[in-house]
Amino acid sequence: MELLKRIKDRSPEYDSQYYQMILDFTIEQGGKAGTSTEETRWKQGKYFSTRYEMYMYAALLGLKKDYKIPIAYGTEKNKFIEMRSWQPQDITEYIIMGVLTKSGIDFNELENMEESKVEKQITELRGLLEEYANGGFDIIRSKREEDPSFFLHNDRCFIELLDE
Repeated sequence: MELLKRIKDRSPEYDSQYYQMILDFTIEQGGKAGTSTEETRWKQGKYFSTRYEMYMYAALLGLKKDYKIPIAYGTEKNKFIEMRSWQPQDITEYIIMGVLTKSGIDFNELENMEESKVEKQITELRGLLEEYANGGFDIIRSKREEDPSFFLHNDRCFIELLDE
């Protein structure tokens, strides 16, 4: 489980172009956190309590659709808190397992690698997670541009987007 702990110690980043979209679907953080009622959230069109929940969703969407987009070198990025702080933990671990499955890592080989190579593999896993989340954000962006009312008048929009 040392590998899982080391992966969770990472702070994934995302393309800054999605910052406003994340805010649009997320309850405002800071001094207002936890003060919104359920009714207020729905009126605001907010679906996620925290920004990293939106990131988790985007990663799941990208994994489910097997759609990833590398974040180009030099792109302005924002960082999330470490994955060990994400909640719920079982979904966090599900996402990590999904990324591990897509990575093609040979775990037998990993066990015998030098520390520097293991560290490189963990960094690559974080990059792969970012690619799938970036793909998920792109799907959301595309759907929003194609049908803006989809997210405004559909309480189940994010669930339905996973099933499309």
